[in-house]
Amino acid sequence: MVTVGKEIKKMEKALESMKKNAGVSAEAIAQQETALNEKKQNYEKLNKQAQAEQGVFDKDQFLTFAIIDDETRKVTKKQYKVAFVKNNRPINKNKVNGYISIIANGKYEKNAPIFAITAKETLESGYEVTDVNGKKVEKEKAEDYLVILDGQHRTLAFLMCNMTEPREVPSTFIKTGIDIGQYIVDINDVGTSWNQQDRFAVAALVSNNELAHEISERISEKYNPTTASLIYTGKKISGTQVKKLLRGEEWTLPEGAKLNIKRGNKFIQLCLEAKIEVKFITKRYFIAGFNSYADEVGDDAAFKKLEKLKGTNLTEKMLKEIKDGSQFVKILRETA
Repeated sequence: MVTVGKEIKKMEKALESMKKNAGVSAEAIAQQETALNEKKQNYEKLNKQAQAEQGVFDKDQFLTFAIIDDETRKVTKKQYKVAFVKNNRPINKNKVNGYISIIANGKYEKNAPIFAITAKETLESGYEVTDVNGKKVEKEKAEDYLVILDGQHRTLAFLMCNMTEPREVPSTFIKTGIDIGQYIVDINDVGTSWNQQDRFAVAALVSNNELAHEISERISEKYNPTTASLIYTGKKISGTQVKKLLRGEEWTLPEGAKLNIKRGNKFIQLCLEAKIEVKFITKRYFIAGFNSYADEVGDDAAFKKLEKLKGTNLTEKMLKEIKDGSQFVKILRETA
């Protein structure tokens, strides 16, 4: 990149000298200007590509959408910034990267539909909207944003590719007057295409279930849903049970489960204070070990031991060596 920049400066100086030299023809000057412009364009493209790869650019940028009218099938092109409903399915970076490769190589199926709704209507329906950087979109700026309901990974891939070359998202349909939460459930195959993260995230969107909301928040913080279930209920919650919640059906916790949000959040907070990072807490060994120890000595005594871990020198190496609950129990027992 630095080398290309130096080449451009040399070419600019050469062009200035040519313009000052009466013996240089207009044709030669024009050729030099063309070569310089091409070099600058390539440099800008390479610079954007480098920024995209390093993730240092601001992704909250306008993107062109080819919007198809449901009734007339007329196509209108309009620019929007990309937004999402808070608690829609989490983004899978590997899926985004896969679509980037497909788009960049001209293999994207242009008839594949993208379904969206305006941010204005989404906010008016009582949902929270976030931009691609996770920042809340306020109603004053809502007109700039299009909320992607289905096709999140593909749209993000187009946005990334747009950083290096102008792109247009084809086959975009903007919905109006819909139940947003239920629509997200209906347009996806809940039985096969969704994983447990997706189910919990959207369950928090379509219901007022406190547990679903807490687990969804933990998922956004990089916890896996199984561990989050263990933290709040002591049991793993199956996909079948969460599907019932998604469909608005009656559901029950697994046998032996005890819902206690306050206890779960206390466990998480004390672990963080002891410098046990999320990447470790989300491994089930820690909550499994703690629950086992609490069954033995009682919650109060177990939490006192967990709190005392703040004064110990737990290292990353020590935490990495914990491969089952009994090893964490041993650490708690030995804490003075």
